[in-house]
Amino acid sequence: MPTIQPENVGDFVADTLRDLGKPKFTDISSNIQEHVAFGELLNKNRVTLDSGQQVQFNVLVAQSNAARNVSLAESDNVNLVDGMVQAVVPWRNSETSYMIIGQLMSMNGEPARIVDYVKQQRIMALISMAELMERNFWLPPSASDVKTPYGLPYWTTKNATTGFAGGTLSGYSNTAGLSTTTYPNWNNWSALYTSVTPDDFIRKAREAATKTKFKPPVAYPSPETGDKMGWYTNYSVVQPLEEVVTSQNENVGMDVAKYDGQVVFRRVPVTWVPILDTDTTNPMYGINWGWYKTYILRGWWMRETNVPITPGQHTVASHFMDCTYQYVSKNRRSSCVIATGTSYPN
Repeated sequence: MPTIQPENVGDFVADTLRDLGKPKFTDISSNIQEHVAFGELLNKNRVTLDSGQQVQFNVLVAQSNAARNVSLAESDNVNLVDGMVQAVVPWRNSETSYMIIGQLMSMNGEPARIVDYVKQQRIMALISMAELMERNFWLPPSASDVKTPYGLPYWTTKNATTGFAGGTLSGYSNTAGLSTTTYPNWNNWSALYTSVTPDDFIRKAREAATKTKFKPPVAYPSPETGDKMGWYTNYSVVQPLEEVVTSQNENVGMDVAKYDGQVVFRRVPVTWVPILDTDTTNPMYGINWGWYKTYILRGWWMRETNVPITPGQHTVASHFMDCTYQYVSKNRRSSCVIATGTSYPN
């Protein structure tokens, strides 16, 4: 007797619906395992501005140098010194959209509906926006690009020289309107390494972490919202770091990957950023989130616009979600990057 399977019995197939799994579905649309920047910057570090054609913030670039050792009754020597400048960055805009055809909405009604078609289209558009913003943050903006926000490489720039040498990203003449030649304290920390070993990579990371931690001698009205350091890199760095951790701990037991996902540097987790896997220089970025913000124009964070009748397509409704925003680091020397080279992925 031949083997009988339900899907091969014609009448049974015609008479019986599949288990349709209402109303949930599995999402495998994105190749990015975790949207690190999207969650950190847009959920926790958002700043809303009411108005203004650009984002501007104040930077104190000099002290008065008025302090001196004097003798009794020595003549005064008082001078007026300018020390404040303004950094300026332009707004950038991103959008996502989806369309709904009237007949499809009717076809998707009960009782035939498995998944809400409109919600599905909206979720697909939101995933697209999350992926775009993630890439915008981790990848370098071209100097000729007037649409993409200023991502991390713009603010925390690689350099072959060890120290506060991370100047202006290639192609740009300044960073937020300030010259790193005129104001060397506007540089971020940078260094190169060869291999992920304790006497190379880790040693340089330790120096970077120490020297980017500034404590002002005098209290002042700072825009910093807490000292919250984060460490971010690609898998080519995470994997050997996990091996270093394992080699330093004899009590591995039967779990050969006991310390995977638990790499910590200075009591802070080292986070794998999938998009950085495209960076062949294997960088590790140290970001103080207390200084890093996403500025958003009030009323323009995922602002939704419905065009009920699309011109030329009278049965189609178009939906748009718009953002006017910019990534901003108000203190470049609070962040660092160490890498094997100074190039960037396209």
